[in-house]
Amino acid sequence: TSKELVDRAIRFESVPRIPVSVLDGYLWMMRGKNMSFQDLFDMKPEDSVGFILGNYEKIRSDMVYANAQAGMAVKEVMGGVVDCSVPGAPPQVKKGSLSALSEIKNFTVSEVFEKTVNNPKFKNLDAQLELMNKKVGDEKYILAFGTGPLTSAAGMVGMENIMMALMERDEDLVRILDFCIELTVKLIDHQLAHGATAISIADPLSSINLISGELFEEFSLPGLKRITSELRGTGAISMLHICGDTTSRLKPLIGAGYDIFSVDAVDLASALDTVRGHYAIFGNLNTVEVMLNATSQEVRRIAGERCKIAGLGGGFILAPGCDLPPDTPLENVQAMVSAAYGE
Repeated sequence: TSKELVDRAIRFESVPRIPVSVLDGYLWMMRGKNMSFQDLFDMKPEDSVGFILGNYEKIRSDMVYANAQAGMAVKEVMGGVVDCSVPGAPPQVKKGSLSALSEIKNFTVSEVFEKTVNNPKFKNLDAQLELMNKKVGDEKYILAFGTGPLTSAAGMVGMENIMMALMERDEDLVRILDFCIELTVKLIDHQLAHGATAISIADPLSSINLISGELFEEFSLPGLKRITSELRGTGAISMLHICGDTTSRLKPLIGAGYDIFSVDAVDLASALDTVRGHYAIFGNLNTVEVMLNATSQEVRRIAGERCKIAGLGGGFILAPGCDLPPDTPLENVQAMVSAAYGE
């Protein structure tokens, strides 16, 4: 099964073929149908799950994902305003949850958690996950979503405020990061209880394009480690995604508790040598130059080269380096998958 194939890859065992997946892919799915995320939330669970799993089956993805946009519920229950109604577009945050880091003292993790899981978006997600597990839980990993602490904090108070707090070593930064870690763990645990079987943490704010290695190791890495540590008893495998050139993040993440690191731009051969035995590498196909703009023949060739570099000794999952651009041609995604299957 796909689940067994991924298991072998993360245990660095030989595989009959390279596992292959997309990273999320929801916006790409919905652009093709001119749907909005609100449309997805409004669908009956059996219809939304049929739509989601149908798309993953169409591209033979070895992994499937929970709808991460249900996380907009956190912003809403903390006073933010989010518009999920624009077809083919991500949710638009019209009003942030906090205007200053210090306002986090007005909330408790337990209060925000309870209100979030009772928000219609999250209740819809619960029903989706339960149905997904019934349909494909024995065959494929179903990934719950979460965000790294810096990224979660930026979602509450805005990226500019977080960047300023990092520079100034604002004392409220530690408080809001602790809040975000605790909330993320509780929301992931909730998703696992409703049918998810793996964990996917997105942390774009930890990109080298935004923060230095020093700031990453001081403010981001400890929280990322806490998330995996506190969820270790669940038995779920875990994946972390950071955007951009993540070469400098490879070694610091060794021992952080993640089974898979989803990478954007790295030298694949060197990355595999660096982390082999510690965690698997996922991704590495450029989302714009390759997945969006190349021909299907070029995608097949480039993806095939990645598979050849990795070999069949485990430790690699072929995928786009980030979420698919919404207008990515279906034939390009299928060409990537064909390369993994050796077709």
